[in-house]
Amino acid sequence: MTRAVAHHQAGRLGDAEPIYRAVLCQSPDEFNALHCLGLVCWRSGDPGKGAALMQRAIAINPRFDAPYINIGNLYRSLNERKTAIEWYERGVVANPGSMPLREMFCGMALDFALTAFNQNDLEAVGAWVRRSFLRLADAPGLTQFLYDLYERQIQFALFTGQHDVAEACLRVKNRFDFPAVPASEIDVFVVDLHDFPEWCAAAGLSVRLWHADAQPVPQTVFDDYPAYLHRYLDTLPALGASPIGVTLDAGIEVIQGFYVKDNYESFVLADRRHMLRESKTSVVGGSIVPLVGVTPGLVNGAIRLPRPLYSVVDFPEPTIFVRSTPNYWHFMVEVLPMLIACAQVPEARDLPIVLFDVRDYQYEMFDLIGVARERIIDMRRTLGPEGVQALYRFHRAVVPSQVSYPIAYRWLREAMLPHVRPGRGPLPRRVFLSRRNSYPKHRIANDAAVGDLLAGYGFEVVLPETLSVLETIELIAQAEIVVAPIGAGTSNHLYLSPRATWIHLNNADFFHPDSPWNDQMGTQATLIGHFSHLTGAFTGDPAGFPDRLVDRLDIPIDIDLTSLARLVEEAIARL
Repeated sequence: MTRAVAHHQAGRLGDAEPIYRAVLCQSPDEFNALHCLGLVCWRSGDPGKGAALMQRAIAINPRFDAPYINIGNLYRSLNERKTAIEWYERGVVANPGSMPLREMFCGMALDFALTAFNQNDLEAVGAWVRRSFLRLADAPGLTQFLYDLYERQIQFALFTGQHDVAEACLRVKNRFDFPAVPASEIDVFVVDLHDFPEWCAAAGLSVRLWHADAQPVPQTVFDDYPAYLHRYLDTLPALGASPIGVTLDAGIEVIQGFYVKDNYESFVLADRRHMLRESKTSVVGGSIVPLVGVTPGLVNGAIRLPRPLYSVVDFPEPTIFVRSTPNYWHFMVEVLPMLIACAQVPEARDLPIVLFDVRDYQYEMFDLIGVARERIIDMRRTLGPEGVQALYRFHRAVVPSQVSYPIAYRWLREAMLPHVRPGRGPLPRRVFLSRRNSYPKHRIANDAAVGDLLAGYGFEVVLPETLSVLETIELIAQAEIVVAPIGAGTSNHLYLSPRATWIHLNNADFFHPDSPWNDQMGTQATLIGHFSHLTGAFTGDPAGFPDRLVDRLDIPIDIDLTSLARLVEEAIARL
């Protein structure tokens, strides 16, 4: 056996096989010879014989996990996945301490759940979720692989209405995410997620709705944008026609202050059963944020709240609450327009506004729309530099609804453009907004060469971070052509004049028929002026690129200068 295994491990299967057979002639029940000869037969093209030999080995010694793993892998190689998972599960029952078998079974069970979900077989989804959970719940330990499975387990459990499973999974995760917090001090609950009017109705809150003017969708948008985005552009008129609203005197809780990439996520809850859905696409997960599992389409969510880690703040008096973000785009285009309610609803006109970590440029924007700084309650300052996680208890909150992009664009233009100072000195008509000195996300690798090329067409390089908000608005409002990499500053396109052109430099994940960003690219479309985009090439070794698209935004891109020159010349011709 020692010589046979040495041949086997060296890949000399032809030398190992006769030795295994000789051993079995003398000792027909030799476990290792049966198991290893089964592997040789499988790898030599006889999987049926291999499976039979491994089954004999299992019958002799069921308390050893390797044959279960290998026979399961054998059936997976034959695409007999149901048989494979049955062998994995038998192995878990016989060898409860084998973590590799648990990983294989649970991972495959959730793959089956995903297949059933794609086939709209909810009964099968629920059955696989339950089977997987049983093997997760009685595991003697928790590997990183099993820990990572809990996220999917929670999502599928919520989707099939197995809230008990979702909550049990949360409690297991809590032991590892918050080891210093007693389990009794961590609230766990499942919530239903609603759009604004439905949330108000489910929570028993009164709501005032009205219609606001929206930026029209010109035909040039369809002419400028690729055809595969037109189905998203088609939704813009309906978005612009949808009502916006506000609820007053709402008794709610807000869990806020978890830093997730560019956003401070907030979760607005009513009686811990109903949550206001602020987005239909984002899914938040991880060990810090409380929303650790959501269903597809954001219908349900699983929440956990480790109370000792949160600062609790009471707001007994009427107060406006809007979500917070340090990101320029999200704040200007998504947060600021929510304050339309301040003008439309007299009761909200002079109320204090609660935000988290207010930036200087945000105070500038408040000044421009006529909101006095004294009305802003910056919870970062109230809680101190270490107070990131907070639970707000509002007794009489004013909560505005989300505002769609067409409505936000129109409102921002009407609020901001009158502040443009006609007496200011001459500004460049052709502008390259460079990110060369800013955060590495959306970086142009050949930024200097792009600037040199554009200089030949009369462009001036501008670093957006050197400008005030009003200076930025003035620059864009008078520009003929703007060239800019994708990023937060792209939001300033809404201040273009109707005859101007915005040339968008982006990485290869954007602007193709199968891009997961298509919804954003379509519904956040430039509705004023003309639009062109130019996709750059990633720099570096693709083998080292991260899998998550949001992380790939940090990879610099090279811009093809010939293609850029062609787009600039087309824009000049339009002038």
